[in-house]
Amino acid sequence: MAVGLAAANIATVAPTFGADEYRVSGVRKVGVVRIAGHTVWLKPKTPVRRLFAMLGYARAGSAIWTEDDFGFEEDDELVPALAHAFVRQASRALAGGPLRGYVTREDALPLVRGRWRIGDQLTRRGGQPLPVEVSFDDYVEDIAENQVLLTAATRLLRLPGVPADVLGALRRIVRVVDGVSVIPVGAPVPVVRADRRNARYSSALALASLVLSGSSVEQRAGSVVASGFLVDMWSVFEDFVSAALREAFKPYGGVLVVQYASTLDVEGTVKIAPDLVWVVDGVVRACIDVKYKVEKHGQYPNADLYQMAAYCRRFGLREGWLVYAAGDATEAGVQIVDGPSICRLALRTDSTPAVLGEQMRAIAQELARSLGVPA
Repeated sequence: MAVGLAAANIATVAPTFGADEYRVSGVRKVGVVRIAGHTVWLKPKTPVRRLFAMLGYARAGSAIWTEDDFGFEEDDELVPALAHAFVRQASRALAGGPLRGYVTREDALPLVRGRWRIGDQLTRRGGQPLPVEVSFDDYVEDIAENQVLLTAATRLLRLPGVPADVLGALRRIVRVVDGVSVIPVGAPVPVVRADRRNARYSSALALASLVLSGSSVEQRAGSVVASGFLVDMWSVFEDFVSAALREAFKPYGGVLVVQYASTLDVEGTVKIAPDLVWVVDGVVRACIDVKYKVEKHGQYPNADLYQMAAYCRRFGLREGWLVYAAGDATEAGVQIVDGPSICRLALRTDSTPAVLGEQMRAIAQELARSLGVPA
């Protein structure tokens, strides 16, 4: 099992002095995984309801889910919470029957239906009048919305840790959309654009997208097979901060760019990519880096300061920001000798998204004030 945890990049595992004992560190994922016949639970420190709210905000750029949207008591585990939430929302979406839509099909029929494909008729049928090569619009249930729901339900049925009371509800969902195509593993998930027609599916599709987002684990490392569902907490945190800051900077104009590609040296060989930069009229006015973990309580890695100092020097900034997912309060800034001032903000991930969002607005307001940019 220890080999599997390391091989699947779930954690750092090192043997200790005891027989068959290992020290596990560097765990940045939460969820459940089955490795070498053992089920391993990785519990989030962030309450599950708030984790879901952060996930929803990060995906939509707004609070599409609140802490009361899921209809379950506080769960300690991610997968049971996800399964309960999906079943509730998918059941509501399908209560009036599966959604139908028009799908363009091509077929050979004994009569003309829709549009006659003359070119295909000549090349495939050699001038024979029947069957007729046609294309037509069919009003069916086998559309992207139902495919996504069905595929998410079938994936959840295979996950370890799904509660027994949810399995029956998942099977009922599968039966309701019987005849709909399942998206193959590894195939791209169809992009479903929200409109009035599929509005009742919106919450269920958001949760289904999370199930199918690629965080699912299914890999082999030698003879060790890992399968399950894991979420990268660093990714959740960084995506949430990025989405919240993008919203916070809107009143001040410009654009907040994620992973801004640039170079540090004159020759352009040393690549850099700050997590977030605020660009106004084509000029970088602010730089923010997001760090999920602090190595020790109250102690911030010096490497983060070196990195931000280099970014500020590159873009000619007097100030840079480091945002951490740990700590109890705003930390004192660091004034670099003959260089920029670096501000460090420690966010508590057990705070509500509303509180975290307010801190993001405070960053935007402080940056805009220091730069003299009016709202």
